[in-house]
Amino acid sequence: MERSLRVIGILLIAACLAGAGAGAASAATFYVNQRGGLDTNPCSKAAPCETIEHTIVKARTVKGPNTIEVENEGVYEGQKITLNEASDKGLTINAEPGVVLGSKTGTIVIVGPAPESVKLTGFKFVDVSGAGAAIEAGRGGLVLENIELSDQAGSGDGIEVVQGASLTMKNSTVEMEGSNHFAVAGLEGSEVTLEGVKILNGLASADESGGVDASESKLSMTNSTVALESGSAGGKSAINAEKSPSVSLQNDVVKQSDLNAIGVRVLASPVTVNGLTLEMANSTSKQLGFGFLNTAGPSTISQMKVSGKWVGIGAFVQATQPTTITDSNIATPPLSLAPAMAYFGAKGGSGLLLQRSVVSSAKTAEASLAVEGLAEGTNATLDSSEVLGGLDAIKLQQKVAGASTLTISASTVDANVPGTAEDAPGVNGVFSQASTEPGATTKVSIQGSIVLEKQASIVEAGDTGSIACSYSAVPSQVQAAGSGSGGIACASGTNGNTEANPLSSLFPEPLSGYQLSPSSSAVDSVPASAVTLPFGLTPSTTDLAGNPRVVDGNGDCIAIQDKGALELQGHSAPCPMPPPVKTSTSAPKPLAGVITALTISPNAFSAAPKGATISRAKKAKKKYGAKISYRDSQAGTTTFTVLMPVTGRTQGRSCRKPSKANRHGRRCTLYKALGTFTHADVAGLNSLHFSGRLRGKKLAKGSYRLQAVPNDAAGNGAAVSVKFTIKK
Repeated sequence: MERSLRVIGILLIAACLAGAGAGAASAATFYVNQRGGLDTNPCSKAAPCETIEHTIVKARTVKGPNTIEVENEGVYEGQKITLNEASDKGLTINAEPGVVLGSKTGTIVIVGPAPESVKLTGFKFVDVSGAGAAIEAGRGGLVLENIELSDQAGSGDGIEVVQGASLTMKNSTVEMEGSNHFAVAGLEGSEVTLEGVKILNGLASADESGGVDASESKLSMTNSTVALESGSAGGKSAINAEKSPSVSLQNDVVKQSDLNAIGVRVLASPVTVNGLTLEMANSTSKQLGFGFLNTAGPSTISQMKVSGKWVGIGAFVQATQPTTITDSNIATPPLSLAPAMAYFGAKGGSGLLLQRSVVSSAKTAEASLAVEGLAEGTNATLDSSEVLGGLDAIKLQQKVAGASTLTISASTVDANVPGTAEDAPGVNGVFSQASTEPGATTKVSIQGSIVLEKQASIVEAGDTGSIACSYSAVPSQVQAAGSGSGGIACASGTNGNTEANPLSSLFPEPLSGYQLSPSSSAVDSVPASAVTLPFGLTPSTTDLAGNPRVVDGNGDCIAIQDKGALELQGHSAPCPMPPPVKTSTSAPKPLAGVITALTISPNAFSAAPKGATISRAKKAKKKYGAKISYRDSQAGTTTFTVLMPVTGRTQGRSCRKPSKANRHGRRCTLYKALGTFTHADVAGLNSLHFSGRLRGKKLAKGSYRLQAVPNDAAGNGAAVSVKFTIKK
C-alpha cells in the first residue's frame, strides 16, 4: 500500500512538471491544410489540422505570440476567423497564395474586444453573405497585409473599425460591388492607417459604395488609390472624414465617377496633404472635387492636383483656421461654369494662403477663384501663383459687416482667354464687391504681380472698397471712391507700376506659359521693400516653377525680384570676380581627422552577457558582439556614441522632443545618446571588437546607430555613422 501511494505521488509530480513545461512553451507555429489535414491532429507541419477555427483554438493553449500557417490554395468555404480571447494577442495568420475564405453567413473576420494586436497576411476574402461588414475590428489592433477583399454582399462596409480599435492595412486591395456603404469605415474613437492600398468598385450596380470613411477617427493614407468607377445613386465620397482628430494624405490617388458624390470630403478636421491626385470622372456631376471645412486647427495642403470632366467646383474651402495650399494645381474643364476654387472665410486671421499654385477655370466661368466673406476677416493671400480663366479671374465678395483683405503678391492673373490682355468689357482680373450689409469693407493689394485685365471695385450704401497696385504690370487705371464704386489706384508710372499691354513688353511671342522674356519690363523690377505679406506670412523663396525667387535677370549683377509668378532664370551675364582675399601670415590650421569605410560586422548580433564594452576580437566569444572597422586619416582618438531612435514631432522643419508647442506636428524620428566609448587610432586601418554592452549593461533588443567622431590636434572631425541591430 505504501509503495502504491509513493508511485501515485511520483506520477502526480511528473504530470505537474509536464503541465508546467507546456505552459512555459511560447511562440509556436501551427499548420492548417484542408486537404489531408484533420482537426484531431496536433496542427504540426507533418500533421496539420483541417480547419482554421480549430487551429485558432489549438493556438490558445500555448502562450504566444503564435503563428498559424494556412497551406494549400483553394476555398476554405464557410470558415471564419474569430479572435476575441486574450490569448489571441499577437497572433499572426499567414495564408499561402490562392487561399480563399468565403462566407455566405455573415462576417468573415471578427477581431475583438480582447486582443491588442493580430495580423493576417496573404488571404483573399470573398463575402456574399449580405449581412454586415466582411471584416470587423473592435477594441483591438488588426493588421492586414497583402490581402484581397471582394465584398459582393451589398449590405454593409467592407472593413469596419469600431470604437477603440485600430486598423493597419498594407499592400492590399478591397473591391466593393453593390454596396452603398464604404470599403473601409473607421467609427468614432478608432484609427485607420492605409499604406499601398487599392480600393475599387465595379460596374454591376448603380448603387455603389464609397471609399474610406473616418468619423471622429484618425485617418492616415499613404501611396493608396481609391477608384470609384461607377455609381449614380450611391453618393458616397471616395474619402470622407468628419470630426477626425487628424487626417493625413500622402501620395494618394482618387478617381470619383459617382454622379452624386464628392471626391474628397473633410469636415471639421485638421488635414495634412502631401501629394493627392484627384480626378472627377463623371461628366454630368456637379459635386465638389475637394470639399474642406476647417474648424479644428491649422491645415496644410501640398502637391494636390484636381482635374476631370465634371462641372462642379474643383476645391471648396471654408475655414475658421489658417489653411495653406502650396505647390498645387486645381483646374476645371472647358465646359464647366463653376469656379476652380471657392474660399469661404468665417473668421478673422490669416485665412487662406495660396502659394506656388495654379488655379484655372473655363474662360466663361463666373470666376476662377471665388473668395466670399461670411464673417469679418475673410482674408486670402496669393504668393507666386497663377489664377487663369473666368469672366472674373478672382472675385472677392464681403457680404456682412466687417473688413476682408485679398493680397496678390508675385503672381500672374489672366482672366477669360489665356494669353490675351483686356479681353472684353465685363472681364476683370479682380472683381471686388462690398455688399448686403452696411459696414462691409473689401481691401485688395496687388504687389509685384502681373494682372492682364482691368480691376473692378463696387460697393453698396454704407460699404467701402479699395484696390491698390504697386510694382505690378496692370492696365493703367484710376477710380475715385463714391457713388457705388470703391477706389482703384493702379496708374501706370506710379508706385512702380507698368502697363500690361502690349503683351510683347512682358512675354515672348507667341506667349507660352507666362515666362518673361529677357527684355521684359517686368525683369528685376520689384524691390524687396515692395513685397510684404500680411499676418506675418513669409513670401516664398522660390517661384511657381521651383526656381530661386530673386536672381539677376538683366546682367547688372544685382539680384532683384521680377514681376509675376515666374522668375527669369539664366539670362544674366557673368559678374566680375570679387578681389582675392588676403591670406593670413599665421601658421595654417592643421587638418581635422577624417573617418572613412566605417563598418560593423555582423550588423545584427547578440550582446555579450558580461564583460567590457571593448574586448579583443580573438578573446571574444564568436556568437557575441561585432567587429568595428574603419580608416582614420591620421592618428588620434575616436569617440563612439551609441544612439537609439525615439519618437519626436515635427516643429517647423525640425524634429523635436514632443511638447505642447508641437502637439500637432507629425511623428518623426530622433536619436537619443545612450553612452560613449573611445579608441586610440593609428593613421590608416583600425579595428576593435564591440561587445554590445554599454555602461556595464547589455543593450536591449532593437535597432541602433553607432556614431564615430575623430578627435585630434585640429579638433573634432566630421561625424559618420552606421546602423546595427541587437538580436534577442
